[in-house]
Amino acid sequence: LPAFKKLKEDIKRIGNIKIMNFNYSQYSSRYDAFKQGTILPAFDYHKSGGALMDINVYNVNAIISLFGQPVSIGYMANIENQIDTSGILMYDYGSFKGISIGAKDCKAPIISTIQGDKGVIKIDKPVNQMTGYQIIFNDGTEEIYRVDDCEHRLYYEFIEFIRIIDNNDYDFAKKMLELSLIVAKVMNEARNQEKIVFTNDN
Repeated sequence: LPAFKKLKEDIKRIGNIKIMNFNYSQYSSRYDAFKQGTILPAFDYHKSGGALMDINVYNVNAIISLFGQPVSIGYMANIENQIDTSGILMYDYGSFKGISIGAKDCKAPIISTIQGDKGVIKIDKPVNQMTGYQIIFNDGTEEIYRVDDCEHRLYYEFIEFIRIIDNNDYDFAKKMLELSLIVAKVMNEARNQEKIVFTNDN
């Protein structure tokens, strides 16, 4: 997304990162059925359902894209019928800490913040849909970055795929694959911590 690419440039303007908080909480239309015993794929642990895999994944991917692999992670989830209906993933990057919240059993205003020692960046949409953000500096001054007339969010992904293929950009393709692998490892570790595992039971 153009706004995310710009964010990666602007993040250095808020100084040394200290705290980050990404929240994507959206009450699922399938949660009521889940509570009644109807298990649809979004809440089926056999099908990699759950809050981490279905909604917090966007936060995880954004955080690792911005900051790389964390030193360690910890996952605390609300477990119902063997699946995480909501949860908090904690990240330790040594010099700074962070959390990402993903919830399908409750909702909240979708606000994410990245706090540095010179200011804070505030994002008021899910990171996979972001069209801009606000920078608030310690001296009280503010800047707003917005992308007007955005295309559908997947448009930019397909354009990038075309660019990579047309230019044989194997280096960038490898970089993106490595990012995906780190995300997958982090999420797998988080699920294992809460014992949300695949089983062969019926």
